Amino acid sequence: MKTVSVVIPCFNSIGTIDQALNSVYKQTYNILEIICIDDCSIDNTYEYIKNNHPTVKLFKNKNNMGPAASRNIGASYCSGEFIAFLDADDTWFSDKTKLQMALIERYGLDFIGSSFVVDKSETETNTSTCRIITTRELAFKNYFPTPSVILRKDLVRFDESMGFAEDYDLWLRLSIANCVMGFIDQPLVSLGKPSFGYSGLSSNLFRMQCGELKSLSNSLKKDLVYYFAIMWSILKFLRRLVIVSFRRILS
Repeated sequence: MKTVSVVIPCFNSIGTIDQALNSVYKQTYNILEIICIDDCSIDNTYEYIKNNHPTVKLFKNKNNMGPAASRNIGASYCSGEFIAFLDADDTWFSDKTKLQMALIERYGLDFIGSSFVVDKSETETNTSTCRIITTRELAFKNYFPTPSVILRKDLVRFDESMGFAEDYDLWLRLSIANCVMGFIDQPLVSLGKPSFGYSGLSSNLFRMQCGELKSLSNSLKKDLVYYFAIMWSILKFLRRLVIVSFRRILS
């Protein structure tokens, strides 16, 4: 059985960390270790985890460094062959790791992710298949929310200079490097908030868009696919602006 380490970056997460960790404890696949990286929280997240979750390997950044650096630091402490990422305000379905690791073995995958739901209870999931995502497909859509991803430990290297879309940047670089990336078109993760338009880093739409465009520019050859991907990205950005505007009007 391949070993899996879990990395959870934390920042002011005292209200959500119990749910996140409990979803890891409930996994039907044996988890080797859970590593939490506290990014200089000011709400006693570090102390709370230390006192209430003694089996967690807990570390604290000296300065606030952001999620990319925290994930890199967490990965450096991991002993598992594979790393699964989870954010402190998200939760996994109980069979997530078991289903994903079975598909990694079956198809010889380097990387796997799934779809998600937002702030909903676990639903029954039973899948024995996934599809391989190509670089061309990934250029037009980020299929992989970070809390859904399991990948080989040696592949983890987020670009800490990005600030936004650092996950998409890594996925594109891995795809260009011919990593085999599988996608399960069923939700295995519940996100605590939508991916854009709400509080937190994801609420800054303009910087998210700049990060996405930078990711595409860093990874893709400047051919027809690249220019179509850029145009599609801008259209998606405009759609997000409309959605967020309607949310604000209705709230």
